[in-house]
Amino acid sequence: MSSGTSKRVAAIVCVLGLLVAPVAGAGFDGLAQEQVDPDTVVLQADLQADGNAQWAVSYRTRLDDDNTTAAFESLQSDIRNDSAAYTSDFGDRMNRTLRTAENATGREMVLRNLTVSAQQEALPQSYGVVTYRFEWTNFAAVDGEQLRAGDALAGLFLDAESTLRMEWPEGYERTSVAPQPDRNGTRQVAWDGRRDFGSNEPRLVVSEASESGSGQSGGDGNAWLLLVATALAAGGVVALLWANRRYDFTGGAATTADGDDGAGPESPTTAATADEQRADDASDATAEANAAGETETPPPELLSNEEQVLRLLDDNGGRIKQQRIAEQLDWTAAKTSQVISGLRENDELETFRIGRENVVTLPDVDIAGDLGPDDDGADGGEG
Repeated sequence: MSSGTSKRVAAIVCVLGLLVAPVAGAGFDGLAQEQVDPDTVVLQADLQADGNAQWAVSYRTRLDDDNTTAAFESLQSDIRNDSAAYTSDFGDRMNRTLRTAENATGREMVLRNLTVSAQQEALPQSYGVVTYRFEWTNFAAVDGEQLRAGDALAGLFLDAESTLRMEWPEGYERTSVAPQPDRNGTRQVAWDGRRDFGSNEPRLVVSEASESGSGQSGGDGNAWLLLVATALAAGGVVALLWANRRYDFTGGAATTADGDDGAGPESPTTAATADEQRADDASDATAEANAAGETETPPPELLSNEEQVLRLLDDNGGRIKQQRIAEQLDWTAAKTSQVISGLRENDELETFRIGRENVVTLPDVDIAGDLGPDDDGADGGEG
């Protein structure tokens, strides 16, 4: 075995099993005899919810010349024809590692389903990759809704060509990690060598993501939908309260106090129906008042839009600005203009301009009369 090969293989097995170099060198005779040095080693542990971990240990060798390529192809053939010879040696060393981890953590551990494979990959440079896969039971401690991993590898050493990755299952989110990883993914952290972990490192703690949190749990989508639905429902309640104050729900039809039916200013059919209903109510109220000897006029909510405008004119001496009508009746400018246009066409009122203001008057009212303190003071043409 060459000195370079011995050094690399020793480092690899120290990473895996925290074993001494002589044992490590003896354990990988297949690699050493063929002069195939791994250029990089990737150790990946995929945590499971029950605390077990699916491991993949990959040795990658650059196939950058004919000799290295031929050596790897020979190794590949050996593994294909007698994989048990490789898994047996690897398994012996990993079982020693598990016994050490059991003593350190107090958890019973078992090595299961060990396999080995060899293949060539283009990344894009050509690599030969030997991968050992196995299950390590109780690799992580299960603490309620948390998984705590790393204590089985306490004091691990990574050489410059090695990388350790830990990935957690869907539905979990990272709570803490030590030391600071070199790379962070959505569900993975990675440490690159050269690194000498402390006696309490590496450490990774992940927790089940709550339904209202920002983790990766499958219920997150439902939680967001629930939040949106709640917001919409709250908005509906606010709108209902506003409508209840502004609208009068009578006879199964909603009508506003000022005669607006909620369908906008361009809904004459509905507005006319509402006006007829109010006119009937006003007539009934007037008849009842006359029968009782009363002379009071009906309340504004029983008047039609047109009657409300005419009453304002009466209350203001037969002359008022159009803008004040809109303000006092809490109407939009469009609605006010529509109602006044209808009354003007029926010759029930007249309009003219003073400055930039529209002024509304009853027929035969002197247009020079006083408009009050907001009078612009200049007469204009009739609108």
